[in-house]
Amino acid sequence: MLHCDKTITVIKCDGESYTKTVIVGVSWFDKHQIKLEGSGIAPVNLVQIRIPAAVCPDVLPATDDVIALGEITAEITKPADLKPYRHVKVMSVGDNRRGGTPHVAVTCQ
Repeated sequence: MLHCDKTITVIKCDGESYTKTVIVGVSWFDKHQIKLEGSGIAPVNLVQIRIPAAVCPDVLPATDDVIALGEITAEITKPADLKPYRHVKVMSVGDNRRGGTPHVAVTCQ
């Protein structure tokens, strides 16, 4: 898989505490699109992340998790702690580990 040179931190919240999982060797692509809204169009920034099967963690990202670009070493206790980091919310996860290029595809916004 090409351009798998990024590090991400997956942040999961169980309602009370936050857990972080750092994954090294993924691809991160920004995708600028538009969507129809009421009487016009609005810009939407999507992020597509590909996690090669070789570096997949035991627990995969899930819908509503947060993914930050880079490794976060600071403690996360509330959503405001993520403000200094480039982060996105997981919208969908696709498990493509049985294909020719095994990976997990994550779409975020």
